[in-house]
Amino acid sequence: MVKFAAECNCYRLNALGWLLLGVLSLSLSANASDPTGTVNATTVLQAARQVVQETAFATLITIDQNGQPKARTVDAFAPDPDWVVWIATRPSSRKVAEIGQRPKVTLHYYSNELKSYVSLMGQATLVSDVATKKSLRRAQDSNKLYPKFPDDYQLIRVQPTRLEGVLPGYRGHPETWAPIGVNFP
Repeated sequence: MVKFAAECNCYRLNALGWLLLGVLSLSLSANASDPTGTVNATTVLQAARQVVQETAFATLITIDQNGQPKARTVDAFAPDPDWVVWIATRPSSRKVAEIGQRPKVTLHYYSNELKSYVSLMGQATLVSDVATKKSLRRAQDSNKLYPKFPDDYQLIRVQPTRLEGVLPGYRGHPETWAPIGVNFP
């Protein structure tokens, strides 16, 4: 049984977005962690995508050489249909060095408007091939930021393993405050 929230009618997805979400639901493990057992992965991911779309910037969390979590604001690319997220940065940044040593990361999105958040946990990979850099470069990745493109342009690819959040319609467990979650295959 699917529990629909009142917020469902305000999703800003076009027809292609709905189709992609449908396809994604077929490829995801139907493993939405919910104590009531009344939701499925597709509805959770729809609500999570709404939060991400309402968030201007994400926070990337890495682990440094001393085991200390480090958080910084990033201009992450929108998640693709499988929730893979790309981030552009300079190869000399701390985050690149930290990912090189410990590739487990978290991307955190918070929407003040929706009073909701999404945490996307996964494995980061450093991608340096020129063809990928050229194909993914965005307008905001300007010559001012990257004057020696493609040499000073580093891509980070985050492959998610789990998504958790306090989402529209899913406010967390009433006693433990545990968020709703989805495991990716």
